[in-house]
Amino acid sequence: MLDIRTDQTQRHPSGPGQVVLRDGTAMAYDDAGEGPVVLAVHGWAASRTFFSGLAGELAPHCRLVMPDLRAHGDTPRGRLPLSIETLADDLAELIAALELEHVILLGWSMGALVGWTMIERHGSSKLAGLVIEDMSPRVLNDADWTLGMANGLDARTSDRAVALMREDWAGYATSFAPRMFARERRQSDPQLVADVTAELASRRGEDMADIWLSMVDQDKRALLGTLGLPVLIAHGAMSDAYSPETSHFLAAELPRAEITEFAQSGHAPHLEQPREFARAVEFFVSRVSPGTNSQQTIEGSTTS
Repeated sequence: MLDIRTDQTQRHPSGPGQVVLRDGTAMAYDDAGEGPVVLAVHGWAASRTFFSGLAGELAPHCRLVMPDLRAHGDTPRGRLPLSIETLADDLAELIAALELEHVILLGWSMGALVGWTMIERHGSSKLAGLVIEDMSPRVLNDADWTLGMANGLDARTSDRAVALMREDWAGYATSFAPRMFARERRQSDPQLVADVTAELASRRGEDMADIWLSMVDQDKRALLGTLGLPVLIAHGAMSDAYSPETSHFLAAELPRAEITEFAQSGHAPHLEQPREFARAVEFFVSRVSPGTNSQQTIEGSTTS
């Protein structure tokens, strides 16, 4: 299993578990550390193992729950339609089954979209805050919206991408995986890029294409202004996925939001600057979780 972490990161023992979902699918998850609950939801084609290094950093301060979404990692696709709505309902089931309260939901990329959809469908009574890591409320661009994917993805280019996913998933994954990282990280840590590429390429292309189609059909812009939760927007300054303007749009639309930018990161700050990212999350958790308090500062990042 992929375990992405730096040599100095101390891994705390994880407790693997399963929650049986409504269609009989066993959702796999890891549970590490003690303290305020951070529910880390991975992105499209990834898995919970992408948060293993973050677990090592946060476990002394937080309880990190890391599920594999349906059709990802060790969780089978099951019998239900592969859609963002299904994944959101699964997440709500996990929270209920583990009896989680005052949760900080950390959504990386598609994981943020799943979190927003869960709030739409199930409310936010179990949540204390959100961490949105490099994501847009609408992935597709059109004549009236240019803050989707930074490569200008529109309906036509999305359809072409889906055809490539179905035709040659491994080739498609191999082409896009390196672009998740800042250019300097690709050059300085080729093993990280290789490990991530291998993990992404192991998915089933038909499943990823189905989820992609649901993902690009989402538009959460109307939801943003209704969210009363505190939100940390974590953005990689060198991201090829979403521009800084997308994060600033989120900050303007969300009533209680702040931005932390990671100067040396692309689309995955939690992998590229793991210590700085963990400290930012820890500081945010300390301010929004009941019964916690901290005066620490965040190094290697800027907050606005």
